[in-house]
Amino acid sequence: MCVYGYARVSTSSQELDIQLAQLDAAGCERVFCEKESGTKDNRRVLSQLLRRLRPSDVVIVSALDRLTRGGPFKMLSILAEITSRGAAYKSLAEPWADTTHELGEVLAALVGYIARKTREDIIRRTSAGRERARQNGVRFGRKPKLTMAQREAALARRRAGENQKAIAQAFNVSCSTISRLKSTSSNA
Repeated sequence: MCVYGYARVSTSSQELDIQLAQLDAAGCERVFCEKESGTKDNRRVLSQLLRRLRPSDVVIVSALDRLTRGGPFKMLSILAEITSRGAAYKSLAEPWADTTHELGEVLAALVGYIARKTREDIIRRTSAGRERARQNGVRFGRKPKLTMAQREAALARRRAGENQKAIAQAFNVSCSTISRLKSTSSNA
């Protein structure tokens, strides 16, 4: 029997320290660490852990969302993989989430569903906020290289026959910026 820990953060700028301390205190003999989004299906380190499992092994995580944020079916899929290998699963933050008990499996599915719904709600609210901002005139993306007056001046110079390279140098932009202005004006 081996007690494994699994720690995950979503980005490389986040730290695993707190999770590692919790897993060490829980008696994990080996901890698999990953800096990858919990919504991704193919996580290399999680796959390595799952392949390594043998009967009577235990997988411990600091919280259910460390395992996946891909919804209840993804959560059930990972838990099924763990239990199909004869191993158990435990969450330190949710002590009832213990696949050695039937109730733990049911509750783990429920929490997976709640995590997915929470993520969907965040995406929906973010999209609604972004749309509201657009309607209020907020512009997203990079600031244009040229002001409207500079665009008009560059287009006038182009219509007068000046070459793109000279215009680009005059406005300190690339030739492709001037070319896009030209193509935009011809479509208008």
